Amino acid sequence: MLVKGSNPKRSADSQIHHDNMVRYIANDLASRGYSVHADHINWHKGPFREINGYIPDITAIDTDSSLIFEIETCLTYSDDHTKDQLTAFDKKAGTYIIIPPECSRGNKNYVPVAEVKQILRNWGLFLVRVGTCDPITGEINYNP
Repeated sequence: MLVKGSNPKRSADSQIHHDNMVRYIANDLASRGYSVHADHINWHKGPFREINGYIPDITAIDTDSSLIFEIETCLTYSDDHTKDQLTAFDKKAGTYIIIPPECSRGNKNYVPVAEVKQILRNWGLFLVRVGTCDPITGEINYNP
């Protein structure tokens, strides 16, 4: 069964990594004092409402800012579903795409940050910021 907002290209293992990253980011933001809503992880406040037809993975709101986080895996950061979501969220708040700090293609590992920034420019999404979260260790970098 496809959960609303889930990406059909994600394998079961990839979905576990995605959900781990959602949990790590949500916990970090809550510890920083944000009011957090999160999808996919049975967060106590539940998911945020739909924005232009999509439910963000995470929203974080405090007195000074509203942030939207879309969490993507190595398999999904460049696909049409991700583009559609980020386009829907663009300019609604400070929007981030969070990706793993390292991916692999064939037998080679690579750092995807520069590639994702280029993809965002190609999509015309100049305000979306890129961050990383290790799905195993939970190490987060909001500005790699």
